[in-house]
Amino acid sequence: MVGLALSFRQLEWDSLKQLLSFRYLVFAQFCIFFFVNAAIYAVWEHPKMHYRAIALESWSASLFCLLVLALWLNICKAKDVKYAIIQFLPVGLTVSFIIASGVYFQGSQGARVSLFTPNPLVPPFWFLVFAVASFGWFFEMSHRHKIWRAALFFMAGMMAIYGGARLVMLAWGLCGLILVIWGCVQSDRKYRLWILSGAGLFGTICVVGIVVVDFLSGGGFLGRMAQFSQVDFSYESISALFPRVTIWTGALSVISDNMLIGIGQVNERLSIQQEIGWDRWFRAHQTYLSYLIAGGVPALISGLIMQSPALLFLNAQNDLRYFPSFWV
Repeated sequence: MVGLALSFRQLEWDSLKQLLSFRYLVFAQFCIFFFVNAAIYAVWEHPKMHYRAIALESWSASLFCLLVLALWLNICKAKDVKYAIIQFLPVGLTVSFIIASGVYFQGSQGARVSLFTPNPLVPPFWFLVFAVASFGWFFEMSHRHKIWRAALFFMAGMMAIYGGARLVMLAWGLCGLILVIWGCVQSDRKYRLWILSGAGLFGTICVVGIVVVDFLSGGGFLGRMAQFSQVDFSYESISALFPRVTIWTGALSVISDNMLIGIGQVNERLSIQQEIGWDRWFRAHQTYLSYLIAGGVPALISGLIMQSPALLFLNAQNDLRYFPSFWV
């Protein structure tokens, strides 16, 4: 916001017209849709009336931040933004990892570190997202930055340990496999064997390091992962070990009764609580289920539209080597 204010005189009509481009509108329509959703649907329980105010504040702030970011990107040179991402994204992730490591080994937040969020799944999830995103322009980077990216990916696995995030750990392994395939495809054939060998060695080091750290801290994460082997693939067994299965069942029941227009995002937790009979306030634990609960089919369509820029990857006419520069 400070940078935008200092550069306000550089804003031109063309910059404002670019705010109506597809890449911004797909996000804006999502914020507007759910702002209207929170404004229209009444809260079922009077003591929870503040949920509407929170939702309205959240979506209006999101829309405002989108406007600020869009204007800022339009007055910046793409190469400067690219340079900033390459230089400073790993710095922020490394500092975050150091803080998380200190909290985890001190034991001040218990066996699952949540840092500054209410949910221990949030820090490892977003760390993994940004760690993978940091590989953009990988082949243009110096050797130091390439090694740093590999270290960031290892840190992402450690963050999953810190948060006890089993599904994030599985996603981490899948992302690693995809990055290796991507690296082989983008490299000359003569280097592919080296890439595969290096990836195998790095993967082994990561797994061993993660197992050792978890063992030294009490083995809580490995114990949670071992629960997968105790499932006999019946609904009762799976739901007993993984409560989110029961949550999904309750969410689907709510959706089946309100498929077309939903019940409002402000009532999601209460409706699931009533359906499954638990005292704790859970969301659906699945984005698309939350969309359907909040606003039915229109909300789901809005969410899918928001994700539609990713379809650019399916266009064979686009050279994906330049895709990061495109979206900046």
